[in-house]
Amino acid sequence: MSRISKRKRIYMCMASVMCMLLLLIPLPVSANNQGSILLKATVEDEAAVYNLSNTEFTMYQVGIYKKNSWVLETEFAKSGVVFDFEDSSAQAEAAKKLEKYVQDNNIRGMSGKTNSDGEVMYRNLEKGVYLFVQIHTTQIGNQVYRSEPFIITVPGNYDGQIIWNVTAEPKFKNESIPPITTNTPPVSEEPSGDKSSRTPNVKTGDDTNVIMWLSLMGISLVIFSICKRKVHK
Repeated sequence: MSRISKRKRIYMCMASVMCMLLLLIPLPVSANNQGSILLKATVEDEAAVYNLSNTEFTMYQVGIYKKNSWVLETEFAKSGVVFDFEDSSAQAEAAKKLEKYVQDNNIRGMSGKTNSDGEVMYRNLEKGVYLFVQIHTTQIGNQVYRSEPFIITVPGNYDGQIIWNVTAEPKFKNESIPPITTNTPPVSEEPSGDKSSRTPNVKTGDDTNVIMWLSLMGISLVIFSICKRKVHK
């Protein structure tokens, strides 16, 4: 019985060691700190959904993860951008500022074009913040589309899950639709130019009516005074 118990103990020890070794082996993605971003470029109207093929995006790594927070890469440090991934409007504003900074400083990025399905993949990405900018507009028929610049983190945190292979769908604006402008009537002002050419506000004939009323009032006063005198007499 003692020999069997010793063997069991040996087997249990070996199994425990193997389990510990398995736990110490890191997953391939976390070991390399690499991920990917898949862009799906699509637009839709009342009739159908269209894949935007041959649409070029340029990617820039603008941030890194340092001391438990996202900070700007050295090359973008002077842009003055502060990452706030809790506020979507602040995130969009940061992307616009970074796009302008890229253009002003002629910074090069990694370009890629969408395939016939409207997809383009960026692989072997290090942990960081990535800016995407559409280079040229895309046209379908007589409709012209452009995506706003946007930023994505690798890995992404979605509902508490850490995702290294991120899928994103850019938001496109139809630039062929003219903006709606409201024509506000101007404030009432007198027209400029020669005063003699202005049209008076009072209609023709109003002066005659005023003179007639004054005459009638004068005659009434005269008749009233004559009657008053006769009464006193």
